[in-house]
Amino acid sequence: MIDNVNTSRRRFLQGSVAAAAGIAFGGSLLTKPAFANEFPSGRIEVLVPFSPGGGTDRSVRLVTPAWQETLGMTEPFRLNHQPGAGTLIAQNALRRTAHDGHTVLFTPAPHVAWLSVLQADDFSLDQVAWLGSYFQDPNVLLVPNDSPYQTVQELLDDARESGRTLTASVSSPMSAAHAATVVFRERAGIDIRVVPFAGGAEARNAVAGGHVDLCLAPYWSASNVLELTRALCIFADRDPSTGMWDAPPANDVLDFEMPDLQEPYGALVSAQVKQDHPEVFERLAETFVAALETETFHNAAEEQDIHFFAEAWGPERMKQFIEEYIALLDEYRPAMERDLDEM
Repeated sequence: MIDNVNTSRRRFLQGSVAAAAGIAFGGSLLTKPAFANEFPSGRIEVLVPFSPGGGTDRSVRLVTPAWQETLGMTEPFRLNHQPGAGTLIAQNALRRTAHDGHTVLFTPAPHVAWLSVLQADDFSLDQVAWLGSYFQDPNVLLVPNDSPYQTVQELLDDARESGRTLTASVSSPMSAAHAATVVFRERAGIDIRVVPFAGGAEARNAVAGGHVDLCLAPYWSASNVLELTRALCIFADRDPSTGMWDAPPANDVLDFEMPDLQEPYGALVSAQVKQDHPEVFERLAETFVAALETETFHNAAEEQDIHFFAEAWGPERMKQFIEEYIALLDEYRPAMERDLDEM
């Protein structure tokens, strides 16, 4: 187990939950209208837009038992996996629900941003209302263990001086991983050919097996290839753990600036729930963030080494992230679309 568990827990308990989007706890849950206090009236269904066993599925299973406690439910959440179409299948399933708060969708936030850009005819941001985020997974730049590059500067120097085209694996074309790779490539001024795979696990296995030169992958989600790869830098302002990837923040070692490239994992409901049943939406949002304060969640998070990334974001912070991420996509989308011709 990684060190600094108690420090991380204290920091989390004292700061992130109370600060999350100004959401108040304590007696507020006891003063809601009767309809909200009686909610939920049945089992809550969780839509998961990816297959069982992936990073999203694993993280959902950490949160829902604690959320069940704060909602006072006797029955566990029912997980309904609806993978495919860049999470659009799950979003469409959400649209077909009763909009009474008994269906929640868990997803990395960048996928919601992407849908609004690439599937604008089928999805818009005003269809959904964020409840919050429970952890944020920053990207790391991975290379195979036998890579000649010991530092990110060595990689950049070689690519610039030799003019060689590097290869980078991504989970799929026009994905969050593709976007992160293109931002790095364009700002570094080097040649990188993007190689798409059928999912994040396959992309990480490709770099672990030495089939590509590098891969930008989520820090925690990539822990399954920890022994087969090494990280050259982390695209965040700090290393969230001690001893996992053991790499420097990108902007401490790069000769150019990079944005924070992280993937907040969050929960949302249909916007109609917030519109038609605001008291239910408020109860869901409050109990969701309160769940992250429980021992149930912290114990499960520590078991999976996810506690370093556990920070409660409320609805407004999630909305801000989406707006900033879409602005980044607008800037780099043309370069990403040019990649499609070479795939």
